[in-house]
Amino acid sequence: MIKKMNIKQNKNTGIILLIITTLIFSGCIQNPFVKTTTQDDFRTGSQGILMEFLTNAPPSETYEEYPFQVGVILENVGAYDTKNGFISFTIEEDYMELMNQNDDVVSFSLKGKSVSLPTGDQLVKIIKANTKKIDEQSEKHDSTVLANVCYQYQTKKDVTICIDTDIYNLKEMQKVCNIKDITLTPQGAPVAITKIESEMLPAEDDNLIKPAFKIQIKNVGNGEVIDKGKISDICSSEPVDYKELNTVDIKVMLSNEELECKPTPLKLKSNEDEVRCILEKGIPKDRATYTSPLTIELDYGYTYSISTKVVIRK
Repeated sequence: MIKKMNIKQNKNTGIILLIITTLIFSGCIQNPFVKTTTQDDFRTGSQGILMEFLTNAPPSETYEEYPFQVGVILENVGAYDTKNGFISFTIEEDYMELMNQNDDVVSFSLKGKSVSLPTGDQLVKIIKANTKKIDEQSEKHDSTVLANVCYQYQTKKDVTICIDTDIYNLKEMQKVCNIKDITLTPQGAPVAITKIESEMLPAEDDNLIKPAFKIQIKNVGNGEVIDKGKISDICSSEPVDYKELNTVDIKVMLSNEELECKPTPLKLKSNEDEVRCILEKGIPKDRATYTSPLTIELDYGYTYSISTKVVIRK
């Protein structure tokens, strides 16, 4: 009898395990031993769009009055999509010419890394050109081909911060959290939020406190920050005003409340700066100390160039 009962129990246990396994693999329930991948997992690294010349495009050497190609490969290695980006090609016009004059500026869009696209988008752009005659007295001429990329990008970070409504420690209760500075690593973009400092300020109304934050921002990529509305001008060789450089738009949300930030837009100095944000409406002091999500979004344009030498021989 005991043996039969054990067999029955083992059979029932096997059926239960089979059902649980089926539910896990079908997605109906989550495996507690497997971490779910989220978009935040891809917000790492300090680059956005990477660009390099294709092998032999342009060639390291060619001949005068001879056709050749210029090609670049672009890869979005960051965690954000870019739309309406531009690549501009610059050549030494006395010694080279583009076969299609409209090829000097080419538009592109690339998706960033995500749960559905873990590696980000890649794109190849190729244009055709010709060399011209070089000086009669010269056997060769060293010329330079330059490619410049300009694109809009975004940096986003979600953190949990402490809202301490008892700034003078008068309440006789244990606090669930303590205010502390948060140091961050790059967030999958060339502009990074590097540090967040929190402070609870007294308000004119004695019944309120005002959460305030000092947020440090730095250009950690390989190029220059530009006004996000001026990327086409900068890649089309239009004159650039210094006011269009190092400009970052910032939006900060404390839970569902947007904070007032100054200065805005932020102008980076020596590739970094800080912005101060405050919740002007305040928070009632009679609330217990609690944690809250803080979301920071940076919007900006970005640009950088690569170049290579082409030797033109007779």
